[in-house]
Amino acid sequence: MPQIVVENLTKTFHIAQRSPGLWGAVRGLARRTYREVHALAGVSFNINAGELVGYIGPNGAGKSTTVKTLAGILVPNGGRCEVDGRVPWKARIAHVARIGVVFGQRTQLW
Repeated sequence: MPQIVVENLTKTFHIAQRSPGLWGAVRGLARRTYREVHALAGVSFNINAGELVGYIGPNGAGKSTTVKTLAGILVPNGGRCEVDGRVPWKARIAHVARIGVVFGQRTQLW
């Protein structure tokens, strides 16, 4: 039985567009336009108890977004995600008591 189940996970962020110059900044306060960034699009995998896996990919591929979703920090727009039979962002207190996650940049690791 899988310990981590991820099925068709999707996450979209809405990012405010910036206009150049001082006038563009003022205009952006009154009327913002947004663009969609699809961080996760149909991510699916299972990890069984005792398995050791690597999750690699280029910058912007959605690795951190996936891990933040598994940790319960982010809520996905769609799909299914369970860790130890719990939905991470719904059972947050019980979930975070049993996991550990470290995020860092390479320059901060040395």
